[in-house]
Amino acid sequence: MKKIKTLLITVLIIMVSSCSKDKDTYTISGTMKNGDGAEMYLMEMENSGVKMLDTIKIKDKGGFSATEHLQEESIFILQGPNDYIMLCPKIGEKIKINADFDNMAVTYTITGSEESAKLKVLSDKQTMTRLTLKAMSDQLQMMDISNADSMRQEVAKKYKLLRNNQREFIIGYINNNLGSLTTLVAIYRNMEGRPLIDMNEDFDIYKKVLQGLEKMYPTNKNTENFRNFIKHYEQAENNASIVDKNK
Repeated sequence: MKKIKTLLITVLIIMVSSCSKDKDTYTISGTMKNGDGAEMYLMEMENSGVKMLDTIKIKDKGGFSATEHLQEESIFILQGPNDYIMLCPKIGEKIKINADFDNMAVTYTITGSEESAKLKVLSDKQTMTRLTLKAMSDQLQMMDISNADSMRQEVAKKYKLLRNNQREFIIGYINNNLGSLTTLVAIYRNMEGRPLIDMNEDFDIYKKVLQGLEKMYPTNKNTENFRNFIKHYEQAENNASIVDKNK
C-alpha cells in the first residue's frame, strides 16, 4: 500500500511538472526552402541589444520545429543568413512559418500568432518602401544629364510623398494597436536612417504607446524599459527648460 501511494505521488508530480512546462512554452515550426541542413538563431530583443536564446536546425526538405520557453511576452528575432523575421508569441501558440531561407523577410508567411502576424504587416510595408526607394535611386542614376534639375525635383517630391505615406501608416498602426508590444517596433521605424516618429516633435505619440502598454502589460520588462526611456527624456527636457530660463 505504501509503495502504491509513493508511486501515485511520483506520477502526480510528473504530471504537474509536465503541465507547468506546457503552460510556459510555444512552438515554432514550418519549412525553409533552400535551407536544408542550415541553422537559424532565435534571439530576444532587449534594451541593450539582442540576447541569443536558441539555435534551430533545419532538417532535410527544409523542415524545422522547436519548442521555446516563454517567461513573458516580448519581441523575438528569427535570424537567417541574410535577414530575419520578427515574432511576438504568446504562451501555448503553435506558430507556423514558411519562407525561402535566402530571402526570409520578403517571402515568409506566418500563422498561429496574431501579434506575430501584425509584425509581418510592418515588415511588408518596410519591404515595399525599400523597393520604392531603390526604384527612385535607379531613376536618378539613369536620368538625362540635360534634364537633371527637374528630375531631381521630381524624385524629391516623390520621396516626400513616400515619407509622409510611411509616417501616416505608422501613426495609424499605433492608434489601431494600442497595448500591443508591436507598437514598440512601429514607433522606432525609420526611413533611410531618419525616424518616422520623431520624439521631439511627436512626444504625444510616444506617451500614447506607453499608456497602452501600461494598461495591457503593466509589469512587462518592455513596458518598464520604455517607461524609463520616457522618464529620462522628460527629465532632460525639464533640465534644459530650467537652464534656458536661467540664462
